[in-house]
Amino acid sequence: MIETVTVRLEDRSYPILAGEGAWEKAGKHIRARRPGGIALVTDERVGELYGAKVRGILEAEIPAVSYLEVPRGEGSKSFALLESLCRRLAVAGLNRDGLVVALGGGVVGDLAGLAASTYLRGIRLIQMPTTLLAMVDSSVGGKTGINIPEGKNLVGTFYQPEAVFAETGSLATLEDRDWYSGLAEAVKIAITLDERLFEYLEGVTDPGPRGTMDIARVIAASCERKAQIVSRDEREGSVRMVLNFGHTLAHGIEGALGYGKIRHGEAVVLGMKGALALSLSKCGLPEEQYGRVMDVLDRIPVPEVDLASGKLEEFLNRDKKSFAGQVRAVLLRAIGEACFVPLKDPLELLDALVHEIGKKPGT
Repeated sequence: MIETVTVRLEDRSYPILAGEGAWEKAGKHIRARRPGGIALVTDERVGELYGAKVRGILEAEIPAVSYLEVPRGEGSKSFALLESLCRRLAVAGLNRDGLVVALGGGVVGDLAGLAASTYLRGIRLIQMPTTLLAMVDSSVGGKTGINIPEGKNLVGTFYQPEAVFAETGSLATLEDRDWYSGLAEAVKIAITLDERLFEYLEGVTDPGPRGTMDIARVIAASCERKAQIVSRDEREGSVRMVLNFGHTLAHGIEGALGYGKIRHGEAVVLGMKGALALSLSKCGLPEEQYGRVMDVLDRIPVPEVDLASGKLEEFLNRDKKSFAGQVRAVLLRAIGEACFVPLKDPLELLDALVHEIGKKPGT
């Protein structure tokens, strides 16, 4: 069964199709719109698994498909790879009616999306996410970006795709850490926007890749909530900030450790725990709800990390969500209800996380 969600942005509205057989639906979409050439962008791992299949689907509609691979991993979100990809689009001869198809996880989606948004001042884009994180979060909403040494995603654009096709069958080849990393983003959406989804996740005894969770339901609910937020606030001027819950601290941890050393979702779990601990005093989060949310987050395994790194303070102070010298922290008033609190010192988030970890037995 394929679930369909619409991101409503007037004449730039677009569908998100998620389920078994979504890639075949992409072929029909392309046939109806007849692009002037296609560049299929993927990474080495996804290309090995699914490149030939997706290329065949696209070539059945448009023979002129250029196949472009980038290295796997967070290191590909760089100026060097962005330049290389744009030059390869030029060599492929894509014109203003050309189409970039991003096949892969968040790294491929962010990099290919940024290339599509800047090449010839913007050409068409389709997202084909293959990871759980990309399906529930990064492929939806139009954020693109690369990293620089000073911080994660500090260079990027808001650039909406014309469609998203999430083939859930591709989740079968995910590594366990990548599964849980994506689950963290779904839990984030549930915590801040969807109490019913949270209650469902709370009741799942085994949320792992071989567990009992109805992943299609989780993807559809997550996309629906994110689509609603993006439709109201495309460029993160107000309510869309709620989607940054846990991300201020998470991006600092990723940067301080070195990009790729920890999965994005793993860092988000740590960031959410810090934000939750601070929510008790800053937003009046009830202790009972705090405990329930922490219990769900504790089911997502996270590797041990060094939180004493001096670099972490530097990255937190450069957070791209800061305004007028303060970090606009997204905290929680209640399950399904976020609150926004300006922090003069973003280290409050780190201190709250360290204190929370210190309360756990054996730490």
